[in-house]
Amino acid sequence: MKTLLIDSNYLCYKAKLTTGFLEFNGMQTGIMFGFFNQLIKAAKKIEPDNVVFFWDSKQNKRKEIYPDYKKRNKDQTEEEKKEWEAAFQQFNQISQSILPQLGLYNNFHQKGYESDDLIAQYTMNKSKKEEIYVATSDDDMLQLLEYCSILNLGKDITMTKTKFIEEYELHPEQWASVKKIAGCNSDNVPGVSGVGEKTAIKYLKGDLKKTSKIYQRIKESSDLIKFNEQLVVLPFEGTMDVQNQITNNEFSMREFLRFCREYGLFSFRKDKKKDEIRKLFEK
Repeated sequence: MKTLLIDSNYLCYKAKLTTGFLEFNGMQTGIMFGFFNQLIKAAKKIEPDNVVFFWDSKQNKRKEIYPDYKKRNKDQTEEEKKEWEAAFQQFNQISQSILPQLGLYNNFHQKGYESDDLIAQYTMNKSKKEEIYVATSDDDMLQLLEYCSILNLGKDITMTKTKFIEEYELHPEQWASVKKIAGCNSDNVPGVSGVGEKTAIKYLKGDLKKTSKIYQRIKESSDLIKFNEQLVVLPFEGTMDVQNQITNNEFSMREFLRFCREYGLFSFRKDKKKDEIRKLFEK
């Protein structure tokens, strides 16, 4: 059995940057279009038996530990703020209304937690017969490759445990240690001064001279590295396991076409595309 796990916020953010400008009858629709376009692309590659969607919570427990977690320094203009407000309205529409209406019922979030945490909890407790693929571009997820494969839609590649070991000469579970040492720019997690991912990898492989300044700096930063552990290791403590909540989706092509008509997503209504979508999601 193949299961496709969707890092839903990733799909929405990607859509915001690529098709976010689209609108229909005065409604913002670009994120809806981009989200489903990428979902279909992922499903075509994997041909899953089931699809499960995970979402970030507005609240974040990591911020309780480190208030600057994911803090963006850039000041937004009023126009940019309005753009993001409209974008988040589409995020909410997709998660709260559209997916359930389409019969895509496996749709989860947990207050204070990120989609990464829920995905990690799911993959680590998977059924032995379940083959899991995760659609995301978040490299934090590389630490999960012991349990799943990662479909990076941005790079159009599927990363597996074998490919990871060949590329980095580390085991997937060591990726969290890379992040603990080097930090994470996208999440605003500070690493050891002057140490990036490549240097952290060399350190973990034993390729740094023990007499070098950078080696000594890493060794002397044990407190920072220990602090970062709670920020970068997946899943965060207390993440719920949704395994017993998974159900069979009951995708409705009729509802999907109605949704496309309402929001002007006409490219999905072409006969060839309809047949493709029906084949992918009507199980």
